[in-house]
Parts: sequence; structure tokens; C-alpha cells
Amino acid sequence: MYLLYHILQTPFKYNLVACYFNHNTREQCKDEEDFLLELGKKEGFEVEIWECDFEKIKKLYPSKSFEELAREKRYQFFDAVCHIHDTNKVITAHHLDDKLETFFFNMLRGSKLTGLINMTEESGWIIRPLLKTEKSEIYEYLEKNKLRYFEDETNSDSSYTRNYLRNEVLPLLWKVHPEHKKNLSNLLGYFEEIKENLENQVTQFLWDTSYFLNSEFQLLSPLLQKEIIRNIYFESNNHSTIGLSESNIAEVLRFISWKNNKTKKEIRSMKLFKDGDKILF
Repeated sequence: MYLLYHILQTPFKYNLVACYFNHNTREQCKDEEDFLLELGKKEGFEVEIWECDFEKIKKLYPSKSFEELAREKRYQFFDAVCHIHDTNKVITAHHLDDKLETFFFNMLRGSKLTGLINMTEESGWIIRPLLKTEKSEIYEYLEKNKLRYFEDETNSDSSYTRNYLRNEVLPLLWKVHPEHKKNLSNLLGYFEEIKENLENQVTQFLWDTSYFLNSEFQLLSPLLQKEIIRNIYFESNNHSTIGLSESNIAEVLRFISWKNNKTKKEIRSMKLFKDGDKILF
């Protein structure tokens, strides 16, 4: 709501389409939906609402967590709204605390750079203008201006890993160092620079083709070789590195270095085929 209230103070409100994805997991969802519709009528902006039956979807994808499925469905919703309204930008309200939670959450899952800093201010069609704003600043503004907002009551349920980090683990960092958020934000900025440098090298190597030469690949540093494999997997796996382990990468590197020709290697949706000096993907 903080982001929405700020946009309503600008001329952009006349081109605004507010999106609400109803997860149907809380009784409060209907109140939030109704409030947004009423606010849209009052302020003159459009509202798009979508809901999903996660109980049914979970049965179709039992290996995926609720958080993962919910994120996939939300971004499918955003993509559909972009096509309906002929736009190519989506603004989300992720703030600094969200970014830090994602960093620790993905770090514990074994993510590398792409997963650790996957929340940037601008990433393709997604814009996140609040990544330098702390959650406490948002609450302070809403309370000071007596603006209505909603708090997801499930956020207090620490049985979810992300909520446990938010409620139990991360507050302890404040006791260690009160400026930990600022310092971690600076560290993530440094990681982003490293990631950008690596991505540029990967792009230069792969160009815009569907293959690379093994002889050239073997001249690269081990780090860059691994990043190239992660990139190929990322592009073939719906822009996610979930499911790609270090042992998987080691398997792929062995496959590439083998002298056997006309062989294939598959990991989920990533498929590699060896044809002489060419590695096709």
C-alpha cells in the first residue's frame, strides 16, 4: 500500500493498473481485495484481480513448495496483465528487508550469485523502487499519515522458513550491529558488480548461438566454466537455478571434457549434445 499511495501522488496514477493476486489462504484476502477495488474507483485507477486454488495446484506439483508455486503464479499473472494492457513494466513493492530475507533464504538453500542477488532495482520488465527503503520506514510513514494498510497475519507464522528468518534470526543481527542492514545492502551491491562482470563474460562466450566450442571452453577459468553451465541451465529452466547442484555441474563438466562423440547429457530441461568440437544446448 505504501508504494500505491506514493504513485497516487504523481501523474502516473492515470496510467496505473494495480494488480492483486488473491492466494485464498487468509480470510483477510477478501477485505484487501474489496478495499483496493473501492480505492481504484475513488482515485480513478484500474484494478486487476486474479485468484488461484493452490490446493489443486500443489497436487499437480508436489515437489514444489507453496512459496515457489505462489511466486510462479504471481508472475504469470503479471505477464498476462502486461499483455492485456499493452505495457512492458511491472512495479513491485519489495523493500530492503525483503531483499535481505531473500539473500539469507537462498544462501541457506545453496544458491550462488544469481540466487543471492536476484532482487535488483530493475530486472527486465520488473522494477523495484523500494529496495533501499527499510520496512520500519514504511510503517512509520503509513502510521504518521494515518493511511490504511493490511498486514499478512501469516507473516507471524514462523513454521515457514522465510518467516522464521524474518521473525527469529534476522532481528538478532541488530543486536550484533545496528547498521547491519546498510552494511549488508552495500555487500549485495558489491556482489551485483561481480555478477554483472561474470554475466558479461558469459554473454561474450555464448554470444547468441545454441552451441559453443569445447576447445575454447577448456581455455576458460573453472569459475567461468561453471557460470556458463549455470547460465544455460537458468535459461532452459524457466529462469531458475533450482535443482542444479554442484554435483550436477561437475557431471556436466566431465561430460564436456570426455572424448566420446555424439553423446547427450540432460538435467531437467537442460539438454546438451556433443557433436565433434561443438557442444549444442
